[in-house]
Amino acid sequence: MVESGNMLETLTLKELYSPVRDGVDAVSARVGDLWTKALQLVHGPSMPSVQAGGKLLRPAVCLLSAGVSGARDLRHYVSLATGMELLHVAALAHDDVIDRASIRRGMHTLNARWDDHAAILAGDYLVAQAIEIMTVYDSARVIAASIGSIREMAEAELKCFASGNGLLTEEEVLEVARKKTASLFAAACSTPAFLEPGAPHELLHDYGMALGIAFQIVDDMLDLRQDTKILGKPACSDIIEGKQTLPILFMRNGLGADGQARLERLRGTEMSPEDREWVLDMLEATKASERAEAVARDYAAQAHAAAAQLPPSPYRDSMVGIIDFVLARNW
Repeated sequence: MVESGNMLETLTLKELYSPVRDGVDAVSARVGDLWTKALQLVHGPSMPSVQAGGKLLRPAVCLLSAGVSGARDLRHYVSLATGMELLHVAALAHDDVIDRASIRRGMHTLNARWDDHAAILAGDYLVAQAIEIMTVYDSARVIAASIGSIREMAEAELKCFASGNGLLTEEEVLEVARKKTASLFAAACSTPAFLEPGAPHELLHDYGMALGIAFQIVDDMLDLRQDTKILGKPACSDIIEGKQTLPILFMRNGLGADGQARLERLRGTEMSPEDREWVLDMLEATKASERAEAVARDYAAQAHAAAAQLPPSPYRDSMVGIIDFVLARNW
């Protein structure tokens, strides 16, 4: 963030990605090509090319971490960054099946367009593509870290499945966020350090882990606060799908018996404008928003502390700015 008077202005992703812009563009093109090939396996060669969507945060921090680690030519890390984004896209495809989601980023999900079987296979295909791409580095540590993040994502989903209708504790919710989201951020940030002698692996891992947890908490708040057009999916979908996120946990714990019963009745329904307004009101009345924001800021502070120990460079500056961008998405 840059200071302007008494106001703090958050840099845009375009500005933050400037030290690695060429690399991010190359990743976007490669992911789009590989995603198109996956779709063509079902639709045939007439399927038009698609572009990579999303913010490309994971490949961006991967490339920035390579820069911080002393890489002389960031083009060498485009394959690694591409693999990280493919793992993310694959996880989304699998998540949509688990959540029975039909819309993501304003478009029909694979399971809605085809069926669950094809969507899972498409996700598996992208995982295989990601790992195959990463073998170019001939590094067991890179592959192990990447596969480890996949394992942790699966463990988090299995934890949620095993809980059934039982409530998770705050510590358990944060552990799910660590495994399901932050583990891949940590892998994206730390794996370049395996390939550069003397690079600060632990600091980059800690930065990615803290950034990923903060990102997930903010994402959970956005699900409740923003409308469908901005989200690209139904607002309050976490409540509808019965997910246990930190703001929902804090809100539930602050409600009385009637409020908890009303919250439970929203599961599996098409939420009305009145219900959504009630959710927004209860987020404030129970101080769930305030508490969730405080936890996100604490993890952002941990990411800042790790970044502060990295060697000064434009790459580090962008990594610091990304922390502030993640927080500024919500408040």
